[in-house]
Amino acid sequence: MIKHLNTIWFAVVAIILASIVIFPDWLSRESISGLLNQMGAMALVAYVLVSVTRSLLLIPCTPFILAGAISFPQWPFLVFAISILGIVVGAFLVYSFPSFGGYDELLEKKYPDKISSLKKKMHSKHAFWFIVAWSFFPLVPTDAVCYVAGMVKLSFRKMITALLVGELPLVTVYVFLGAEIGEWLRI
Repeated sequence: MIKHLNTIWFAVVAIILASIVIFPDWLSRESISGLLNQMGAMALVAYVLVSVTRSLLLIPCTPFILAGAISFPQWPFLVFAISILGIVVGAFLVYSFPSFGGYDELLEKKYPDKISSLKKKMHSKHAFWFIVAWSFFPLVPTDAVCYVAGMVKLSFRKMITALLVGELPLVTVYVFLGAEIGEWLRI
């Protein structure tokens, strides 16, 4: 059983990703926010758990940040902290354990050109600023840059610092814009 853990985990991830492709509304900020609102008092605990573990399925953090900001507009700084924690934990997992669950194969298959290009960029003296720019641009998979940083043995401290420099402005905008949207929807 332990010998086939990666295969089983990859199958679970593949099934969930296929379900998300078939039912894309499952990950909309409205559906996530609706689910959190239905959970009542346990919603914040669930939000923390989902935010921290979402990277196990290589799911982007943006819908979760916006859903948290909409669901908990009274606590924007808490949503901000949870979101940053989720980003850091996700980056650590992808950086440190790229073969767990077959992520290395999935990323190599899904983004072969990007992975090759990223490897070259990670070996340059501008790797830090490249990660900052990559993290700041919301339409690229941040997990891919963390994976490659781990693969080329870039210092975790350097990678996570650059990642946070790039992500902090986006998360700030998402949280406070999401909180405003949440307040507007409640009127």
